[in-house]
Amino acid sequence: MFTVQAAGFSDIGRVRKANEDSFLLNESIGLYVVADGMGGHRGGAVASRIAVETIGTYMATPSEKASGTGGTDPLDADSEAAQRLRHSIFLANRKIYAQSVKDAACRGMGTTVSALHLAGNSIVTVNVGDSPIYLLRNDEIETLYTPHTLLHERKKIPKSLEGRFSRDKLSHILTRGVGIRPDVRMDLVETPCFTGDIIVLCSDGLSGKVSTEEIRDVVCQNDSQTACSILTELANRRGGEDNITVIVVRITSEDGDSARQRFGRILGIPAWIGSLFGAKQHD
Repeated sequence: MFTVQAAGFSDIGRVRKANEDSFLLNESIGLYVVADGMGGHRGGAVASRIAVETIGTYMATPSEKASGTGGTDPLDADSEAAQRLRHSIFLANRKIYAQSVKDAACRGMGTTVSALHLAGNSIVTVNVGDSPIYLLRNDEIETLYTPHTLLHERKKIPKSLEGRFSRDKLSHILTRGVGIRPDVRMDLVETPCFTGDIIVLCSDGLSGKVSTEEIRDVVCQNDSQTACSILTELANRRGGEDNITVIVVRITSEDGDSARQRFGRILGIPAWIGSLFGAKQHD
């Protein structure tokens, strides 16, 4: 098990009249979510709120009870934690789409979703849309998400639109969202977790104003709460045209027994040898 220092913050920005972003921190189960709503004055805020509430409720339900709600995405290669996170987003998509069909004021609403689940010794991330997830490790920054935009998926641009939009415009046109259609496709990353890792989730109100290098520097030099404040203020100083949401999750330490067990598994050390060094084997 890991000890985590996490903080999150959401700001309306300096131009928008409402905040359509939502976020969730549930440190007791290692769940962190950023949702950037879209769909007009009311719809975007409704969609993002439904997303974080649905994901949070499902993931907080013990798996034996949650398994009766409709199954998981049938990808055998995924861990149980990954399948549950995927399924929570399927449920959110279903609820948002149903609400948009039912309520004319919310017609066409949707939201991006970027979710992090710390499960055992793994980092599990799932995303739909363009809200970034960054991993900072050994002072380097890498992405744990796939941007679902026309710029990233250029092969999907109709020929009639080629040359009509700038790269900046294409980077803001989403190809996927939660709740827009009856079904949803998402991307998943699962990677080992280590002490010292820092994961940053944010909406494009931040990533569009602050470079990845600046995010890395601010987060590495400050605690989670201070980093959230500095990054939000920086985005606002540069215009703040969009809502700004950021979560910073810092892995501060690992239980000694867990570390020894994982080290043994990585090296393939038999249990009886591991026991000589204080490692414990549980059936």
